[in-house]
Amino acid sequence: MSDVQSVAALDRVRGIVAEVLEIDIDSVEPDASFYDDLAADSLEKVEIAVRVEREFAIPVSPQEAAEMTSASAVLALLRDKGKVV
Repeated sequence: MSDVQSVAALDRVRGIVAEVLEIDIDSVEPDASFYDDLAADSLEKVEIAVRVEREFAIPVSPQEAAEMTSASAVLALLRDKGKVV
């Protein structure tokens, strides 16, 4: 995948986060902490993980879900799983 595809994947992740948290997508900076910066609670964090699983057709373990702390962390997971280069 190219940089364009990485940017597209990041935008998809930001969209998921914005939808789950009911905030504007522009508020979801790549490195913004879901908990500290975006005020997500634990149920919203689980919902983000589930939607990432569905959107990108990947399994996400509980450990991987715990490491999803920002949009850029989700993008790193997608890279690890070969969905984004």
